[in-house]
Amino acid sequence: MKKVILLSAISAFLICCNNNKQKVTEKDNRIYLRTDTLNVVKLTDTLVIYESVCRGCAYEGSTYFSINDSMGNIVLQEVITKDNHSPDVAGGNISKILILTASTIGKSSFKLYKFTNGLPTAKDSAIFTRYNVEVKN
Repeated sequence: MKKVILLSAISAFLICCNNNKQKVTEKDNRIYLRTDTLNVVKLTDTLVIYESVCRGCAYEGSTYFSINDSMGNIVLQEVITKDNHSPDVAGGNISKILILTASTIGKSSFKLYKFTNGLPTAKDSAIFTRYNVEVKN
């Protein structure tokens, strides 16, 4: 009986005092941009904008995005498309994750255009979302 208690105590001690070395994770440097405020970011940050497109609509596959930056320091790098719905589900939205980067320090105001018809028209150029960004070092 003493051996069982001693073995249980040693096991409990080893489990409690096990010093697992956990991996050090890198800091996530993604900044999700908002339209209602001045977004203050660092030059090393990745800027992210979430958009969506209707699933199963006529312009689902022809939608693309463009930015017009007043200072020329914000660049649209990539658009990631994610469809989290099952293939047998009709309707819903497809997520579009826009990845942007800053190339220089300073304040900038850029317009995000969402084109749904393939070729931009005058009507499309009137519809945009404005973002204000200050890039610091």
